[in-house]
Amino acid sequence: MIPDIGKKSNAALGQQGGRNPASDEAAVCNQDRGPVWMLPLAVYILFSTAAGLLLYKLTGGHEIADDALHLQDLVRHPFVLWGNYQAAGLSPAWGSFPPLFPLLFGLLVGPWLQALPDFLGIRFGILSWSIIVYFLVYIMAARTFGFPRRTIRWILWVYVLLPSMWGSVVMIPQEEIYVCIFCLGLFLAAHHLKWTLVLLLSVLTVLAGKYFLLVLLAPFAFYSPRPVKYLLVWGGACGLVLAAYIGYHSALYQLRPILDHVITPSASLSVWALAWNLGYQPAPEAIKLASLVTVAAAVLPACYAARRVRLPLLHICVITLYLTLLFLSITFPAYVLWAVPMMLFCLALIPSRAERIQAVVLAVMWGIGEWGANFFRGVLLA
Repeated sequence: MIPDIGKKSNAALGQQGGRNPASDEAAVCNQDRGPVWMLPLAVYILFSTAAGLLLYKLTGGHEIADDALHLQDLVRHPFVLWGNYQAAGLSPAWGSFPPLFPLLFGLLVGPWLQALPDFLGIRFGILSWSIIVYFLVYIMAARTFGFPRRTIRWILWVYVLLPSMWGSVVMIPQEEIYVCIFCLGLFLAAHHLKWTLVLLLSVLTVLAGKYFLLVLLAPFAFYSPRPVKYLLVWGGACGLVLAAYIGYHSALYQLRPILDHVITPSASLSVWALAWNLGYQPAPEAIKLASLVTVAAAVLPACYAARRVRLPLLHICVITLYLTLLFLSITFPAYVLWAVPMMLFCLALIPSRAERIQAVVLAVMWGIGEWGANFFRGVLLA
């Protein structure tokens, strides 16, 4: 009989450090002390708004983020991916976005683009998605993990101060903050052992989120009662959806979304980019296939080992995401945002304050390097 690792490991998170989730949650909701989320959120909004307006003035409203222009076009044409996207001027990379992405992403971005100049509209739209993620992090910290009030406050302050978070709003607007919602939703479904919901959210992720997030099905399957069955069911359902979408475009427009999305590793950030810059430069198509095999070879044994040692689902999900970012040939710096919210929960569980501070310092250094490089690249492109 397969042990129910999900419940045991998730319960262990709440028990770590002798916490009492019920009393902690009551403390969080104590109206006499005010909402713990209010001040960090106010600082985040004010800083992002001021920085965005300053950048708008310094650039004269001229966009410095090349992706922002494409995102605006997708939002303004929410059904473009269902037709001949190549005839509409989209490259194979942008034509390979999930078909419902422009529609759902545009729910919070579109109104801002109508009300403000494009430069500000895309930034306020992504700020809106970032606030949604902020509240998801707050709710999960308080209810899912039962952290005490001061720990929740710490998590929220780190969220708003990380350069990776506000940089993706102000400097180089990134849709990856929106993608974080799918990460958290999938994790919550698996955390509560709602396997049918995992299937439904996986299909939604394929249609509206990010295809690469399907890698999370590996840790979910290994933490389920029947790993092989669930991995085949979830993977098979998502595979059928992708095959139908590709077949539709192939039959009507002679296009192959996703399959035609091939770039050289020199434009990415992974071990393949390192090998490429050191002189190992085979055909990009071969690297793309090899990277997928490498990701599977890294993730599957890691999930199996995590199940054996009863590592909490939260931790192996974060490990899975980082392994994917390391070995995927088309990893871009902003992809790290997928793992940031769950990484904050992992950091909060570190018993040593000094080690927590060290981890945050490393995350800040990464963000400065990441968004600094992206920012100056954008300035050069502009």
